[in-house]
Parts: sequence; C-alpha cells; structure tokens
Amino acid sequence: MNLFRSHKMKKLIILSATILTMSIFTACEKTEALESKPVSTPTTTVQASPTKENGDDTMKVESADILKKNPSEFLPNSKNFQVGAETYQSAEGRIEIDVRVSKAKTYMKNVIVSGLLPINAYEVLYTPDLLITNILMKKSFSDKVVSKEYTISPSIKSPGGISAGGSFNLFPEERFEDAITKLNEISIKVSWVDQKDKPHTEYIKTKIQIKRPE
Repeated sequence: MNLFRSHKMKKLIILSATILTMSIFTACEKTEALESKPVSTPTTTVQASPTKENGDDTMKVESADILKKNPSEFLPNSKNFQVGAETYQSAEGRIEIDVRVSKAKTYMKNVIVSGLLPINAYEVLYTPDLLITNILMKKSFSDKVVSKEYTISPSIKSPGGISAGGSFNLFPEERFEDAITKLNEISIKVSWVDQKDKPHTEYIKTKIQIKRPE
C-alpha cells in the first residue's frame, strides 16, 4: 500500500514539474514576442509651420518682394487704377501715412495694397517696420462679404477705393516738417484678381503728398 502511494506521489510530482516547466516556457515565449514586436507610438498631426499666412511672416515676405524689385520695374502710374499716398501729423504728434487705390478702370477683386517707405525713414521714425499694408486681410477673402468690400471696378460706386494706413512715432528730437523731407516717396505694390480669378500685380513709385488740416 505504501509502495503504491509512493509511486502515485512520484507521478504527481513529475506531472506538476512538467506543467510548471511548460508554463515557464510559454511565458518566456510571450515575453520574447512582446519584446520583438514594434512599439506603437501615438500618431501626432504636425501642422506646417506658418509662413505666408502668418501675420509677421506675411508682412516680411511682402516687404522683401518690394525690396528685391529693380527700380525699373516701378511705374510712375497705372493704366488700371489711380494710386496715391498722403501724410499728415495727428493730434498726438504721430505721422500718419495713407496709401490708396481708387478710380479703377477694370474689375479688381481682393485688392491688396502695400507701401514701403524709403530706408532713410528709419532716421526719423521710431519703428521696426516701414511697411504699410492691408495684406493681413487676405486670409479673410474667402468670406464673400469681406471680398466684396475689397472689390472695385468702374461699375461699382461703393467702395470708392481701397486703402491702407500706417501710424508712426517720431523720434523725440524730430519735427514733422523736417521728417517729411525724408518721406517724400513710397514704393507701392498693388495685387488683385480679375473676373476670371486671374492674379495681377503692379509696382508703382509715387510721391507722398502732405495733407494739410482742413
């Protein structure tokens, strides 16, 4: 009887050891499989770095485009519209400059007008940028109401023109009368699309007129 029980116990021990060995082997296989499987990382959508649609960069690009143009590429006037620039001193003592496109002789939609002051304006103006522009409105042109506001043609009475304005601080020691002698000319870029959505751009250099108080 004791011999039978002893033999049975040996079988149980051998069976248990076999099961334990198989369990360890299976666990090791699963561990190796997990370690060899590529690690899954969260998918991150990376947005393109804003350049031309970003406010600051948009203005830098616009300034650079005007600066790189050869002087011969600037016209004294346009056959498609009338353009002009005026300056005056505000009650706060700042120099105000307005650039305006008006009296269109053709259909002009989504009009962008930009004016770049001469480099010597840095001698009298306390500013990091000499660009005057409405180019930041460009990203809103998908709105039909906004686009309509920036469209001019011979058949459209309102708006009468498209303008961009800039307000600049003078250095404390500068007088308006002296400063405007260095602000006598401005380089202007006018961009638009026609009725067929074909883009057009013209570059014009014109005198800045002094606007006297009425």
